[in-house]
Amino acid sequence: MISATIVFLLAAAGPGLAQSPSATGAEAMPIGVTTHTVSSLYTGDRVRDPFLPAAMGVSNSRRVEDAKDGAPEAVDIHAMILRGLLKDSLHDYAIFSSEGGGNYMLRAGKFYNDRNKLVPGISGRIKLKQKTVELVTAEKDVQVFRLGEEEKEKEKP
Repeated sequence: MISATIVFLLAAAGPGLAQSPSATGAEAMPIGVTTHTVSSLYTGDRVRDPFLPAAMGVSNSRRVEDAKDGAPEAVDIHAMILRGLLKDSLHDYAIFSSEGGGNYMLRAGKFYNDRNKLVPGISGRIKLKQKTVELVTAEKDVQVFRLGEEEKEKEKP
């Protein structure tokens, strides 16, 4: 489609521009004729996302299935990693990832999985100014997370 547009534009410009000045007779070929296709010109679909770590360039094929028979999803709050804190006009949000590859979100004191389903037995509190988040289980087990804590530990020799 792109090559047809280029040929049309060059042909409309006039007969002097549509043909190569050095070509003669049967060898005459319009300048605008090309063998390129859209997939050969655009190669962005073959490049990884530059904002993801190199190991995360491939989509995660592991997907935790919904719990069967009403059994609650087993989540270990001590194996979580705080990835970010967000704020909008209504709520504060905390984004977590687990060692198993799942993503979670704390919003308005409730803990949700990556399918936006409530994870029973886990609640929390976000202290945005202190950049800390507390997760609490039904057994009153508390885990405190501080944003940027991992980076500070890596900088120490």
